Amino acid sequence: MSDERDEIRARVDIVELVGASVRLERKGKSYKGLCPFHADKTPSFDVSPDTGRYTCWSCGEKGDIFTWVMKTQNVEFPEAMRILAKMANVTLKEGLRGQDSSQREMHHAAMAEAQAFFREQFSRSEVARAYCSRRGLPDAILEAWGVGYSPEGGEALTARLKRKGLSLAECKALFLVDQDAGGGFYDKFRGRLMFPIWNEKGELVAFGGRILGQGNPKYINSSDTPLYRKSRVLYGMNRAKDQLQKSRRAVLVEGYLDVIACHRAGVTSALASLGTSLSEEHAKLLKRWVEEVVILYDSDAAGQKAADRASRILAGEGLRVRIALMPDGEDPDTLLGTSGPEAVVAAVERGLKPMEYRVQALERAIPKEDPRFWVDVLPILAEAPSEMELDSLIVRLAHQYPGVTDVIRAQKSLRNDVLRARGAKPSAAPEHSESRPLPRPKPPSIRKRLTSSEVVLLRAFTDEQHRKSGWLFVSHPELFSSELAVRLATSIKDAFGSEPPTGPPAHWLHRIEPEELQGTFEELIADARGDLLSESVIVDAVQKLQQEMEQRNINNAMAKEMSAAERQQLLNRMKEMKPDKHKKPPTDGLF
Repeated sequence: MSDERDEIRARVDIVELVGASVRLERKGKSYKGLCPFHADKTPSFDVSPDTGRYTCWSCGEKGDIFTWVMKTQNVEFPEAMRILAKMANVTLKEGLRGQDSSQREMHHAAMAEAQAFFREQFSRSEVARAYCSRRGLPDAILEAWGVGYSPEGGEALTARLKRKGLSLAECKALFLVDQDAGGGFYDKFRGRLMFPIWNEKGELVAFGGRILGQGNPKYINSSDTPLYRKSRVLYGMNRAKDQLQKSRRAVLVEGYLDVIACHRAGVTSALASLGTSLSEEHAKLLKRWVEEVVILYDSDAAGQKAADRASRILAGEGLRVRIALMPDGEDPDTLLGTSGPEAVVAAVERGLKPMEYRVQALERAIPKEDPRFWVDVLPILAEAPSEMELDSLIVRLAHQYPGVTDVIRAQKSLRNDVLRARGAKPSAAPEHSESRPLPRPKPPSIRKRLTSSEVVLLRAFTDEQHRKSGWLFVSHPELFSSELAVRLATSIKDAFGSEPPTGPPAHWLHRIEPEELQGTFEELIADARGDLLSESVIVDAVQKLQQEMEQRNINNAMAKEMSAAERQQLLNRMKEMKPDKHKKPPTDGLF
C-alpha cells in the first residue's frame, strides 16, 4: 500500500488540490490563504509544494493530501485513498477496494429496486396517501424525501426482486426480505409507510417503516447490513451536509417526520439517529461536520432523559451542546402544522446550555422551598465545565437559598457546598469564551531551536541538488548539538537506513516519524538561513559542527579524572582546533 500512496503523492499536486476550494497566493516558496478550518481573517494557512503538506499557523490544522480529503470531504482514510487514486489515475490493489465491486453493485441494485417498488405502491395506496395528507405532507415533499409504502400482502416485493434475478439470500442480508422455517422468503416490511435512508455520500443504504393504523412495533428499521451501520448513519445527512458545513451547527431531532418538518421550516441542518439512541459513533460523525449541536427532543420524561444522555455523549467528543425541548405535547411536525415555520425556528433558538437545562429540569420537578432541591442541585452544579458558568448559576439561585437572607453570603455558602460536593477546589485558571477554541501552544521557532550550521546541513538533505552532501552528515546524529537537530537526524536515519530518498520532500516526507517532525521540516525549508546553499557553505557548516563536536568530546573528557599529562594533551588539541576553509571536512574515522 505504501507504494500506491507514494505513487498518488507523486501524481497529485497539493497546491492544485487545496487551491480548488481555497484561494491561494504564492508567497516565496509556499502558498498562503485563509484557513478553511476556522474563521480566519488574516491569511495564516500555508501550502508547501516542496513538502506536500498544509499548515495553519493559527488553529494548528495540518496534514497532507490524504488528510485534506478526509477532513474536507468527511471520509475515512480508505475512502480518501480511493478518491485520490481515481484523481491520480492509480489502480489500487484488490484489498484496498473494499467489498467486491460486483457484489456491492448487486446490493445497490436491490436497494434501488426496493425503493422503486415502495414508491409505486405509495401512489396506489389510498391509506398511505390519506395518512400523509392528514399529516400535512405535500406531494413535492414526499417525492423529494422518497417516502413510499410497503403493502400488507407479504410477498410482493420478494416476487419482484426474484423476477429481477436478484439473490433473495443477499436481499435478506440487506433486511429487505426474511425467511420462514420452511426456507421460503417473504417481505420484511408490510403495511408500513417507508422512509429510505441515504448515507452522507448519497447512497441508499437502508429503510425505516412506520406502521399505519394500530399495531406494534410502531417502527421497524433496517438492522446492520453490508451497506449500513445504524450507529454510523444519521437520517437526513445527505440533505443537511451543505448547511452543516456552512453553519457548523446541527439540530438533532427524534424521528423521520421531525427531520422532514424541520427542513420544511427552513432548519435544514436537522438530523436524527435511526432506531437507536445516539451513540459515540454518531457523535464522532457529527464532530467531523460541526462544532455545535442543538438537541430538539420531545418534552416528555423520555425525551428529557434522552436529551440529557445525548448531551453528555456529544460533549464527550468536544462538541458545544444546547438543549431545546419542544413545547409540551408538540413535536416539530405538529408544531409546524399548528404554529408555522417561525415556531420551529424559535424552538431551536431557545436552546440552553446543558447545565442550565439540568437545573431548570430540577426546578420543574422539585420546588426550591423543598430541601431536596438543594441536595439534588449540588451534584449538577459540581459538574459545571467552567467557573464562569458555575458563577452564573450560583448568582441566579442564591437569592432563594434557604436560611440565608444576605445574597452575597448565600452565594458564598452555595459555592462552599459545591466545593464540598466536588471534593476539590476549582481551578483558578483564567476562563476563555466557549465560542472560541483555546489557542494552541506553539513550540519555539526553528530559529531558536537550531543553529545556522544545523539548518544548512538539514536543508542540504531536503534539496535534490545537494542531498548527497547533506546525507553524508545528517545520517550521523552525534554531529549535532541541539535537541531538535538530533531528533531530526535520528528520524532521517530511522526512516531511510543506509540509502537516501529520491525526489522532492513531498514524495518521502511522510516516512519521517513521529508526524510532528514532518511539520518541523516544513518550517526548516522555509527558513531563510538555508536559501543560499552551495558546496562552500556546506563545508563551512560541517567544519563548524565538527569543531563543536570535538569541543564537546574534550569537555566530556575534561570532566573525568585524568593525569596532568592527559589534561595538557587535551588543552593542546583545543589550541589546534581552527577550521580550514580551503579543506574539505574529513568523513572517515570521524564518527
